[in-house]
Amino acid sequence: MSACQNADIRPTRVKVDVSAIVSNAETVASHAGATAYAVVKADAYGHGAVPVARALAASPSVAGLAVALVEEGVELRDAGIDAPILLMGAALGNAHAEIVARVMTPMISRLADLERFAAIGRERGAPVPVHIKVDTGMSRLGVRPDDLDALLQDNDASGVVVQGLCTHLACADVDDPDDPSCATALQLDRFEQALAAVTAAGVGPVVVHAANSAGALFFAKTSAYDRIRPGIALYGNGPRPDGVELEPVVTFASEIVQLRDLAAGDSVSYGALWTAEEAARIAVVPLGYADGYPRNLTGAAQALVGGRRCAVVGAVCMDMILLDVTELGDAVGVGDPVVVLGEQGGQRVTVREFAERAGISEYEVTCGISKRVPRVYR
Repeated sequence: MSACQNADIRPTRVKVDVSAIVSNAETVASHAGATAYAVVKADAYGHGAVPVARALAASPSVAGLAVALVEEGVELRDAGIDAPILLMGAALGNAHAEIVARVMTPMISRLADLERFAAIGRERGAPVPVHIKVDTGMSRLGVRPDDLDALLQDNDASGVVVQGLCTHLACADVDDPDDPSCATALQLDRFEQALAAVTAAGVGPVVVHAANSAGALFFAKTSAYDRIRPGIALYGNGPRPDGVELEPVVTFASEIVQLRDLAAGDSVSYGALWTAEEAARIAVVPLGYADGYPRNLTGAAQALVGGRRCAVVGAVCMDMILLDVTELGDAVGVGDPVVVLGEQGGQRVTVREFAERAGISEYEVTCGISKRVPRVYR
């Protein structure tokens, strides 16, 4: 399909405030007292990996970038980003040589990958830097503490060098930081034991990191480590302690393309799920679930028009939503801006509100905004 000559036909856009992302990274790093591996996986949580990564890499609070997939790291390298890249995922396929060639640092969760990287290191005559991930209770990825000694003993320093030790916290966003028996506290205790074992084995010094966004913001113990790995907090979302302010990043917006005047008894959209009880004015907005506006917002959401909240009525369609703008009267017109996520006229639809109304997590909100919605950066 040939490219459209006019890329601005449909007004639906996501506006991303990159300076707010950098500010959030600096806020979290300052609070934790550690520099960050800024997590830009999943296209920077839907915000756009390359422009976001490029801005974050220039911040003194950011020591490197973290991705989940080899392909994500390759995208950053192909864009000319030369910051350190930490590769957190386990789906390496047969890309071990490319990972080394692209200067990505892998997190190792199993002996087989360590041996593959060691063979590459011996062949090239320079050890491959790796981080060892310890499973302290997430039970997803990582070397179990009981197997750590065996892995370290198998390590051939001529092939790999253990540059870092890390773990991942499963419950930091829901645990009470003042409860010494909470799951996060127990994970950090196990991680301390693993760190002691690594030190006793003569490995190191290593870069130590455990904290995701919630860990960095709520668990002071993680500030004793060298790095944090914030993700969702960079984008202004997720829980945060009192006194920590994160800047909103995204505005998901469009405009009214048609107005429909309904009589009492008229219904709108699929399934006739909403019927006007009296004369009503309905605005047609060209965004829908194919753009990442979930269908289960049907009958549950509000959007902003003229700085006022207007109900989304009828079923959310693949390409359109319908708003009840009756109360705006003649003050509303075709071409008026509509904000479904973000601020307008002193009102704000937050990511948290959007997620709660849709019955999804905050992570899914921005990750779910479709690629067919252009991103505009400032």
